[in-house]
Amino acid sequence: MSFPFIASADEAQVRWLDQQLQDFERWPLERQRRQQAHSLAALFDGAHRHNAWWRARLDAAGHGSGQDAWQTLARLPALTRSDLQENFDALSCAHAFAEGACSEAHTTGSTGRPVTTLRHTESFRLRYMALARRCSQWHGLDTGRALLRATFHTEKDVLQTSWGVPEAWFQPTGPMVLTPSLGRDPSHMHALIQQHQVGYAVANASVLHAVARHALARQDPEPPRLHKMLSTGETVTPQVREDCRNAFGAEVVDRYSCVEVGWLAMQCAKHEHEHLHVLSPNVVVEIVDEAGQPCAPGQPGRVWVTALHSHAMPLIRYEIGDRAHWGAPCDCGLAYPVIGRLWGREREFIRTPDGTSSYVAVVAKDFLDIAPIRDMRFRLYQGPLLRMEVVAAAALSAAQRTALAAQMRQMVGFDCPTEVAELPSIDWGATDKRASFASVDRHWGGTPA
Repeated sequence: MSFPFIASADEAQVRWLDQQLQDFERWPLERQRRQQAHSLAALFDGAHRHNAWWRARLDAAGHGSGQDAWQTLARLPALTRSDLQENFDALSCAHAFAEGACSEAHTTGSTGRPVTTLRHTESFRLRYMALARRCSQWHGLDTGRALLRATFHTEKDVLQTSWGVPEAWFQPTGPMVLTPSLGRDPSHMHALIQQHQVGYAVANASVLHAVARHALARQDPEPPRLHKMLSTGETVTPQVREDCRNAFGAEVVDRYSCVEVGWLAMQCAKHEHEHLHVLSPNVVVEIVDEAGQPCAPGQPGRVWVTALHSHAMPLIRYEIGDRAHWGAPCDCGLAYPVIGRLWGREREFIRTPDGTSSYVAVVAKDFLDIAPIRDMRFRLYQGPLLRMEVVAAAALSAAQRTALAAQMRQMVGFDCPTEVAELPSIDWGATDKRASFASVDRHWGGTPA
């Protein structure tokens, strides 16, 4: 490479964004809040100018009356998934940009009806890469090692000579192996880890967990060792962390994102911490109770997100369907807000007969100790009916079915009718995400949900 080095336009932009993000990270919280207020005001002004739907909401919230951006935000109602699904054209501000500058983004619909949003393609892409770069820096990734990435965007294995951008812009990297995540073949992914002496693996939490469980079942005398396993797209449970640690000696780095917004939060860089830091340059995150009031630290609530970059289709107080709680300020040196725990999707919560809201966590070991289960899924239907779909290595005995049903009732915390259905395979749909448990707002009608 000749010297002096001349960067491409994209590389120069990401390098500049990376420097700005590094500076922002060390600002005191009050300065960060002031910058967020400027970003919020710009988002509100653009939405008010270019979109009648948002203009009505912002006017009702007092935008332009002299109050600050935080006061306006607090007076706006939540933006629901139904709002996005039913008002796509009305919510679009694409006409404010050059033709072709905006593109659609589609959720997989793994937890219900898919959502389609619009974003300014170039600014979203550059922000996404720069924030991903910060995660690599926080966690000290050795980019000279091989990387395995399980992705929805390939149908076959692909061996690339580098990790690609943005990492390859900053230093030489090792190779990257892309493998399909939709097929979810843990034995194949385990073989790739061994073959390419992989140092890092990137996948949804359930994919990482499946590979770890496969590795543990092999009981190899000298199993492959990974430096870290980077998760995205699903909740990382203590069981996922434990199994990945036992299988590969690897800590899981949790990264919180969604298709509609991009990066929301990333796990703290200190190895003893498992909490997440909100990426304040990109989003404002609120955690609210049933009445829409801010939750106190430690109190689980609904997650509302305002994407500060969402000028093409403003996502302001968007209720993404997750639950979380705030944690205490961190001692790592970052002033970013702390998400103490990400509980998961709204559909993973149930309302018990006594009226309380309860999170349901599927602990695989509780069921694997009863029967030789290869795959399983739980749905709580209206009625109620708690149904378990199971793929087993051998036909279940009557005693096993009875024990599984009892464990199911213990899992949800109340007595209800149960059903265990043995299947040759579980149809997870055209998505690489797996909602092992979901509360379904309809009665069981004979079709898996």
